[in-house]
Amino acid sequence: MSSTKSTWHRIVDVMLWTFTIICATGLIAGSFGGNIDPASLKGICLMVMTLPGWILLMLLATVLDLLWCRKALMLCLLTFIACASAIWEFSPLNLSRPSMADYAKNPKFTFMTYNVANLYDLTEQYPGDVNPMISYILLTQPDVVNLQECPLLSVYKPTRITSKQIDSLHRAYPYILIYGYSNALLSKYPAESIHLPGPNKPGNEIAAFRLNIEGTKITLFDVHLQSYSLSSQDKELFHEITDLKDPEGAKSIKSSVREVKSQLLTKIQAAAVQRADDCRRLIRFIEHWGGPNVIVAGDFNDVPGCYTLRQLADYKFRQVYPELGFGPMITFNRDRFYFRIDHILYRGDLTPLRISRGDIKWSDHYPLLATFAITPSK
Repeated sequence: MSSTKSTWHRIVDVMLWTFTIICATGLIAGSFGGNIDPASLKGICLMVMTLPGWILLMLLATVLDLLWCRKALMLCLLTFIACASAIWEFSPLNLSRPSMADYAKNPKFTFMTYNVANLYDLTEQYPGDVNPMISYILLTQPDVVNLQECPLLSVYKPTRITSKQIDSLHRAYPYILIYGYSNALLSKYPAESIHLPGPNKPGNEIAAFRLNIEGTKITLFDVHLQSYSLSSQDKELFHEITDLKDPEGAKSIKSSVREVKSQLLTKIQAAAVQRADDCRRLIRFIEHWGGPNVIVAGDFNDVPGCYTLRQLADYKFRQVYPELGFGPMITFNRDRFYFRIDHILYRGDLTPLRISRGDIKWSDHYPLLATFAITPSK
């Protein structure tokens, strides 16, 4: 009886050690995979995307090891320590924010970034028979509004943009600039476009603007990087997988695996490689036109810890949300792709004081709203 118990104990130990090593490997790959060019290691972008799942699995492994295999706890602890910065980037736990009183004498401005989905109300409700996203901007009135997928700001019946809304926009924002296909800037402060060499294409654009905020020049790069370009069939397949439905048994599972590999994973990998190219182009623009005070914001179509964000960190850019936020944040609200893919980064004589997310679902993205202080002596 004792021998049987000892055998089962060894089997459980081996299983838990194996599970812990797998979880640790996954968490490390997800945490540091963003340091690797997606083109040089196929599939590493998927590890970064699945970081939240690896965090949960590592927590489960820690609990199981605590109960049955305490020798493996040291591996859990070391893995969490090694990956702490990436976990914090995904889910910061800031318990306090900077005091506004401490910056009472500094110039401040509010900043919004928002992918407005071509200004179509995806809920098809159009409250008050007007465009709800423009109404939201007019209601909140940030000092600077950074938009993606905004091809026009004029009266347009299909999106319920009214002449009254356009008049109100021009009164609130003396500087309204449309750049390229669909990036736009609304500013209460003097602003001008910076012409960047192409190529730009719809849904994959980098725009640049020079702002003068109370005498301080700030360069804004409005980014809309390559999306996954998933078709309706791709999204339907993803829904079937996440529903965990298998109406046709094992044959259906094998078919789904083949479809995932051919449809979803191939597109995700190709988009990651394109975004890496976009990132290198963005960095060249920053080096040439950026200057000391720069904000990079918009729809990155990529998650915390991704290659683009890691590369920008090498150029002294800091992310606003990890500095001020609490817990994980989602900025995309459709098709069960619940990720934070919209980001605000900064460098220079700027200090972020607040960040929040609007909960409106007219677009497939939530808006992000930040408050900055200009701090030349920082």
